[in-house]
Amino acid sequence: MKEDYLALETRKRIYDLISSSPGLHKREIARELSMSLSTIDYHLHYMERKGILTARQDGKYKRYFVSEKTEAMDKRIMPLLRQETPRRIVLFLLQHPQAIHKEICEAVKKAPSTISFHIKKLIDAGIVDEISLGREKAYVVKNPEKTADLIITYRSTFLDKAVDKFVEAWTGFGR
Repeated sequence: MKEDYLALETRKRIYDLISSSPGLHKREIARELSMSLSTIDYHLHYMERKGILTARQDGKYKRYFVSEKTEAMDKRIMPLLRQETPRRIVLFLLQHPQAIHKEICEAVKKAPSTISFHIKKLIDAGIVDEISLGREKAYVVKNPEKTADLIITYRSTFLDKAVDKFVEAWTGFGR
């Protein structure tokens, strides 16, 4: 039945892209496939109505996932991993559990207020936990294995040297 809905080549290309790169938003899909926004919009709306795709609002972006392939946790994690600063924070925390705010700022090379903003988003999404270390607060990725698996699985869709370095380090330790 799903195959009938994907009979159109354009729709199949959109589906295949979202399947291989979950959490993309409309403009990213249009850029990646070199299609007009109106064409993308039409097919996304159609596949959403048919239950082939699900969407999750992420601030000003609506991000798309293949319904049958995506767990609820993936839908929370992937939109944030698609953003450079949250992704870099998560990568750093995976390699340096219980890092404090100052260490994250230095590693990610962003202002403390920017790091605080993104850490709050990561905590609210249930990706990162804040723990108390005396007067300091430290941060850890809640489910490091699952998060690392998502990064490794969708490595090629991030186009980020930091992701490549992380994957090499993470998989190099025999995990």
